Amino acid sequence: MQADLLKTNDSTWPLLVRLTHWAVATGVLISFFNESGFWHRFIGYACVALVLLRIADGLWFSRSMTSKFYLPKIADIKMHLKELVAGKISHHRGHNPLGQCAVYVMWLVIIFLALTGWLSRTDQFWGEDWPVDVHQVLSYLLQAMVILHLLAVVVVSKLQGRNLIKAMVHGK
Repeated sequence: MQADLLKTNDSTWPLLVRLTHWAVATGVLISFFNESGFWHRFIGYACVALVLLRIADGLWFSRSMTSKFYLPKIADIKMHLKELVAGKISHHRGHNPLGQCAVYVMWLVIIFLALTGWLSRTDQFWGEDWPVDVHQVLSYLLQAMVILHLLAVVVVSKLQGRNLIKAMVHGK
């Protein structure tokens, strides 16, 4: 089946995937530097809406195999790690096993960031420190994940001899 996917002429990354990716990336970047206030909340909730749209697309609507979700097998993750250590990575149409796992983690962190941000402003938790503290820890985790994501894109691009950033711009 993987060989058949590589022969198709459709985009690796459909337009909705690319738009949500870059919109969430931009929103997260802006939120890192705008740490509070209306725009921080507005952008945070917009990012969650985009993540939920992307999840709905991947679960129910998309016809593209690279937009659909899969749960990487432990054996595939181990194989990918061995390839990384060896310095030669197999080509994947879409995310490799670790990349797919990272997507899920980042989406969960974004969702929980919105939840803890919202909780910190509710009457029930107003003045409580823990929602703000958890929100801050999640923010640091997301920052680390973004840095790891960027490093992985550079390393995998180099090892595969493909520009993965360009692929996320034009879709091929």
